[in-house]
Amino acid sequence: MEVKIHSKHIDANLKTAMHAMCGYALSRLGISTRLSNNINLNIHMRHSEHEGESYVHDDANVKRPRDFVIVLDHHQMDRDEYGRERPDTEWGHKILETLAHELVHVKQYINRELTGTSGVGLYWKGTKFELEDFRDYYELPYEVEARGNERGLLIGFLVQWNDMQDDINKLLKNL
Repeated sequence: MEVKIHSKHIDANLKTAMHAMCGYALSRLGISTRLSNNINLNIHMRHSEHEGESYVHDDANVKRPRDFVIVLDHHQMDRDEYGRERPDTEWGHKILETLAHELVHVKQYINRELTGTSGVGLYWKGTKFELEDFRDYYELPYEVEARGNERGLLIGFLVQWNDMQDDINKLLKNL
């Protein structure tokens, strides 16, 4: 898997965690190692209309997409739903959780469950869904799956990430 993270103000540790989250999430979502080795993810940290979005790259094979773009608007993640400012660690966790959400959509594109584009229309398992009202967003089947998996992927990843950090610290201590 090739992961490129385009960002100016994200520290190296968070970038490493984001890269690791990509492998962890896709593996947990059932994407084989063989297939994930052929996936290209371009993650852009920039202003966007939404906290996160993912789509098949314009130059990708439409029938067998392997190239994806994920946009994360880390500026929208500075504050929680109540307007409180998030501390650095919580902000980093929100970025990883949103990345996990978007990786569920990548899995959906890979498995051809989700097809189309947001401009033309998205199809979930062959059925076109259109938003009449923003409230409908939360009832879209592809969003239900992504929302249902994002927190579990984050928590599972953080457990693994913390274990790796502990192992690295032990190794460094013994040098």
